Amino acid sequence: MSINKTLSEENTQPVHPNYKKAAELLYISGFLGIGNLIWKYDTLENELQIFIAIIVLAFGFVLAYVTSKGIEWFKYILLALFAFGLISIPFIISDILNEPVVGIINIVQTILQIYALVLLFKIPKTVNPNQSDQKN
Repeated sequence: MSINKTLSEENTQPVHPNYKKAAELLYISGFLGIGNLIWKYDTLENELQIFIAIIVLAFGFVLAYVTSKGIEWFKYILLALFAFGLISIPFIISDILNEPVVGIINIVQTILQIYALVLLFKIPKTVNPNQSDQKN
């Protein structure tokens, strides 16, 4: 091992392709959120509402970025956030009736997020190669 090699270089493993695919789906969901925000810009009545909308969108993109890094336990956080987001189902139904475009965008976002979670949970658990050496 080289002295110049950093600890992060030693622990770098290739990221499973499903992490990248899931992150791409979450990015698409985020971009749809921007479209939703543009479509409903008239509902943002003051600076605080605009600020909150931007923070929520940025949070979505941060989630996608962290997902792309292949952190195994992060899928559980995404699952918890998604489950918490299910509270908004009545609002989505209301949006479909009152604002069909917004409702359809919300449904597509939900489908993308479900598919991203499915991809993440289909990733096999990683096995530490050093564990088998230590048993012998």
